[in-house]
Amino acid sequence: MPKEILFDEEVVLRRATELFWTRGYNATSMDELTRITGLSRSSIYNSFGGKHALFMRCLRYYLGDQQRQLHELAGKVKPVVPRIRAAFQYAVEEILADRMRKGCMMVNTTTEMVNQDKDIAAVSAENMEQMEGIFANWISEGQAAREISTAFNPQMLARHLFNTYSGLKVSGKTRPDRKTLEDLVTVALSVLEGPGAS
Repeated sequence: MPKEILFDEEVVLRRATELFWTRGYNATSMDELTRITGLSRSSIYNSFGGKHALFMRCLRYYLGDQQRQLHELAGKVKPVVPRIRAAFQYAVEEILADRMRKGCMMVNTTTEMVNQDKDIAAVSAENMEQMEGIFANWISEGQAAREISTAFNPQMLARHLFNTYSGLKVSGKTRPDRKTLEDLVTVALSVLEGPGAS
């Protein structure tokens, strides 16, 4: 008979994600995890499989939330170029609101661990593919509606957008001022204009 779960998994994941995001995987101790989640070591091992397994759950939780925001935006803003601008503006506002300059959890994790951990490398590649897929679908939609230039194919533009989107989080850790971030967005999105766009 499976053991009854006596805690709110959503709350635990949210708290653990915030801790890992702030401190990084290697700098986060089990003592800190037990304190922030309210779970004992045995509960963490029994429920999640240990520190590494919990971290992987937290990373997917974080990435799922990031992608959910983009999908919600697609439902709210129908014209594609304003939708893309809104996504990048949301990222800028999120960066400016982050007083601790945490950056992007996925970018931080990739920098810290991608060459040491095959599970992290797999999630990083999967996230890149999924995010580029979202942007590529938007680009295809925008090109079909003649909102976006056809000078580059959707995959090329999607890679450019994903690279800029991730890079904003890095820039925000070192130069978190609005003008710098919005200048980066303006130049990055200028590639959407040109032949094929009306």
